[in-house]
Order: sequence, then structure tokens, then C-alpha cells
Amino acid sequence: MKSDLYLQFVEIASVVWRESFEALLIVGILLTWSMRDIAAARGRAATCIAAGVVGGLVFAAILAFIMHTAAEVLEGDAEEILQMVMASVAAFLMLRMVFWMRRQERGSPKELQTRATAHVRAGNWLGLSVLTGLAVAREGAETVVFLAGVMSSSIGLQAGLVLASGLSGFVLAAVCFWAFKVGATRASKKALARFSQGLLLVLGSGLTMVVIDRAISLGFVSPMTVPLWDSSSLLDDGSGFGAFIAGLTGYRSRPELLPILGIAFYWLVASVAYAPPLDDEVPA
Repeated sequence: MKSDLYLQFVEIASVVWRESFEALLIVGILLTWSMRDIAAARGRAATCIAAGVVGGLVFAAILAFIMHTAAEVLEGDAEEILQMVMASVAAFLMLRMVFWMRRQERGSPKELQTRATAHVRAGNWLGLSVLTGLAVAREGAETVVFLAGVMSSSIGLQAGLVLASGLSGFVLAAVCFWAFKVGATRASKKALARFSQGLLLVLGSGLTMVVIDRAISLGFVSPMTVPLWDSSSLLDDGSGFGAFIAGLTGYRSRPELLPILGIAFYWLVASVAYAPPLDDEVPA
């Protein structure tokens, strides 16, 4: 039971940290680039950006309410199917986020900064608010979906644990953002990006296994074989540290063929994010 609580704490705190840090970076970029050219417009730009942040958070709260209501209304297999779908979406979004981060590392155009500056120069304050709101809403919606996917595999999750985990993740994100603002080096930014990507991929792997397990239990697919091996004597996925690792990464001590193929496919897709771009020049 204690390992389950540790797992839930780590998963929730990790998701909130990653998405909160991304949202803080977006707001910081918008503030910096929208105020750098027109000093007289700084107050108005800050107000519009703040309004956009509030709008984005309201959207995320509405989405969370809708999902919570749907989960309470559904029962039996319908609830299991909803949880499986949410875990699937969360795993997909984690993969998508890693691919997006890799594109950013390769020097993609700074579209967000360019659009923010253009709105300020044109006096388009509503456009600046909408730009901020959409950016924050995206991060907020991803957080809601991630948490729904993570908690879909939890039993008896306590509200106090969710709150403590979420606050821990947000505080860590605020500390990381402050460190960047006061002058983090390029090396530390790269290290944090690598750590963040690795964390997302591991969490996505665990969620992928949750989806496979639920699909098998609902009878949608067959496990294809009996368990191919038994490593429970080394690391049991049903108790203690083994249960923590199993929930976090998708490890199974007695796996059938389908879970093995599913996890292998997940990591094969993830590895594409680290392949050289197709448009790179091939050496002669």
C-alpha cells in the first residue's frame, strides 16, 4: 500500500511539474517579447497576458469538471472504457510532447515570440490575450488529461494526496523557472530538457501498459499467450518496490506476448523522436 502511495505521489507531482514549468515558460516568453519594444505598452500588455492566463485556467477547470462528472455518471464497463481511453490519450500526448521538445531543440522558428511582438506593435490587445489563453489552456488541458490517465489506474486515491502532490509539482516548477530567469546555463537547460523527456517517456510507458491491461481485462483483445517468463523472484510487480516500478514504467514480472509487443512498439515510436531529421545532409 505504501508503494502505491509513493507511486501516485511521484506520478502526479511529475505531471504537474512538467506542465506547470512549460506554462510558466510560455507566460515568461510572452511577457518578455511583448514588452521589449514598446515601453509605454508594458502595463497593458501585462494586463492582457494576465487575462489570458485566467481564461486558460478557467478552460482547464471546466474540462476537469466535465471529465469528473462523466466518470461519476458512468458505471461498470463504461467507466473502465472511459479510463482506458483517457490513459490512451495521456500516453499519446506525452509522446507528442517529447516530439515537440525535440523539434524545439533543433532550432524551430520562434513563432510564439514573433506573434506576441506583432500583436503589441499592432495594438491588438485582444489577440495577445487570446494567444496567451490558448497557450495556457493547452498546458492546462494536457495536465487534466495526464492526471486523469494517471489516476485511472489508482484505487482509493485520497484528495489530500492529490493536493500535496500537485502543490509539490508546482513548487518545483516555480523553482526551476526562477533558476532559469536568474541565469541558468545552456548546459543545464539541455540537461533539464533531457530529464523531462525521459520522465515523460517513462510515464507514457506505464500508461501504455495500463491501456493494454484494461483492454485485455475487458475482453477487447487476447493476451496471445500464457506468461512467457516469471521474474517475480527478482522483482515482484505486485508488492513493494516492484509495484512502484511496475506502475511507473509498465514493468510486468509475468508478461504475456501482447504486453511485450505493445511496450516494444511504444518505445519504437518514441525512438523516432531521436532519429536524425530526414532533411539533414547526407555526407558523401
